[in-house]
Amino acid sequence: MKNVELKIKEFISKGLYPGAVVKIDVDGVNLYHSSFGYNDIENMKPMSINQIFPIYSMTKPIVIIAALLLVQEKLISLDTKICNYYSKFNKKIKLKNLLNMTSGIPYSWNSKNYENELLKIEELIESDNFTLNEICEMISEIPIQIEPGEEWIYGMNIDILGGIIEKISGMSLSNFLKQKILIPLDMKDTDFKITDSNRKAIKYSYNVETSNRRLYRDEYYHYLMPKCFDKTPKCCLGGSGLFSTAEDYNKFLNFLLTGKIKGKQYLNKKWLNEMSTNQIPKLRNQKIFDLNEDYRFGYGIRVRVKNENFPLTEIGEFGWGGILGTSSLVDPKNKIVMSFMVSVYPGNNSIVENELFYALYKDLKYVK
Repeated sequence: MKNVELKIKEFISKGLYPGAVVKIDVDGVNLYHSSFGYNDIENMKPMSINQIFPIYSMTKPIVIIAALLLVQEKLISLDTKICNYYSKFNKKIKLKNLLNMTSGIPYSWNSKNYENELLKIEELIESDNFTLNEICEMISEIPIQIEPGEEWIYGMNIDILGGIIEKISGMSLSNFLKQKILIPLDMKDTDFKITDSNRKAIKYSYNVETSNRRLYRDEYYHYLMPKCFDKTPKCCLGGSGLFSTAEDYNKFLNFLLTGKIKGKQYLNKKWLNEMSTNQIPKLRNQKIFDLNEDYRFGYGIRVRVKNENFPLTEIGEFGWGGILGTSSLVDPKNKIVMSFMVSVYPGNNSIVENELFYALYKDLKYVK
């Protein structure tokens, strides 16, 4: 994987990240798994392949699969109104609107009129004094700014979904994910807490306003997470709360190719197909962050519907990333999955999703 190696080393030499871990599988078999650079710059401690990272929004697809398992069991439907579970939400918001981010529920940073109210809720999450149910109730009191289904707004949708999963299952989101997904897939290092403090990925940041990009250790960054990472928080956020390794996350990505666990169909392929299909077809001019125009949005993931713009990958390729730079890729046609793990704010996700993806396909000789 010469081009992937060169590109990650270039990222590190430019000061984007102190270190990184990447894992690439083809048809469920490891093709490449390597670490680069340092986890601890100050003490010159190398990055290890089993480092545990905060994956932030790469939590979302896992929780969406959990919800689809409930849909498969007919315990809820895509058309179920979420006010059935949290009565103060707009009565037009359906489960599907949470999955494809068309409910109108934002984060504080992209809210047009309720930034302060949402910022306060986010701070309460970080205080770790409130349960997920209590947080969902607070969010339900904030009016939405759009007609559900009429606009794509990235927000706390999957956090609400986690609250609904708790209500339906009678279990905490943490325990539900463990029993239904993490244990069956043998994802031993994936949790809402760090399972081994010795393998904790250290967070770094840099000042984007200076020309001299210098990474510094950032012990204060814990957006939407409590300061203490060694115990399960009271509020486990389905949109951003998990920690994982590249190896563990690839187990999940490989599951998304087939829906099978140990040879048995665990989630019907039709739900995986629906998840990875364009679920905002009416919103033709909707921009999905910095992704090129070939991408639309499925359930919690980008979905490639055309293959015309750089970087060329494959029609049907999908995945998502996290705020600290983590990224994932699933290519169902070629049975390729990749997890890229880093821990830096800002994460430079668009650089990864362009340059690293291009390098990957160049190595795999799928670049047209």
